[in-house]
Amino acid sequence: MTAKICRHICVLILLFSEVSSQSCDNLRILLSSTNKNNLGLLNSKMRTNLPPQCLSDFIAIQGILKEIQISLRKNSVVAMHEIFQQIMYIFNQNLRETAWDENSMAEFQTGLHQLIQRLGTCLSAEMENDFPSPRAQNIQLTRLRVKRYFQRIDNFLKEKQHSLCAWEVVQMHVNQCLLLVDQLINRIPN
Repeated sequence: MTAKICRHICVLILLFSEVSSQSCDNLRILLSSTNKNNLGLLNSKMRTNLPPQCLSDFIAIQGILKEIQISLRKNSVVAMHEIFQQIMYIFNQNLRETAWDENSMAEFQTGLHQLIQRLGTCLSAEMENDFPSPRAQNIQLTRLRVKRYFQRIDNFLKEKQHSLCAWEVVQMHVNQCLLLVDQLINRIPN
């Protein structure tokens, strides 16, 4: 177990070194390949059909995705950065009810970490000369909308005591978010 954790930490250090040393020129390529990999991992762990006993839970939080779609269109890079951070937070919680094995979870989290670091580096470079302005306020509003969306998902998980149904529903929401992100990535100039 300790060797796996050390390997995971070493991979993260290498990724951080690679990300911080690269410019944002190939952002679209990195985002696309890493997001597709994470979508593949997520899809491989999700059930193809939601169990009948989980349908009421799914319907209960289905409408909240609209909040995030507005933010994605306005400040896509900021929204993606915040989405990846919030997904990382959600997937660092109690996962005993999920079908994820340790290696798959480590790979998924490493991909998220890589995306967070790359987008954070690019956002920092872009925002260096941006003093408090209407754009900066708009960025904060985007972050707040995304956080609010994931706070509702987090509250749902806690309310359902991280049950299997709750995790199935959350994974479906995360899948929808990553699919939306994938569409936005295609809009980023090469």
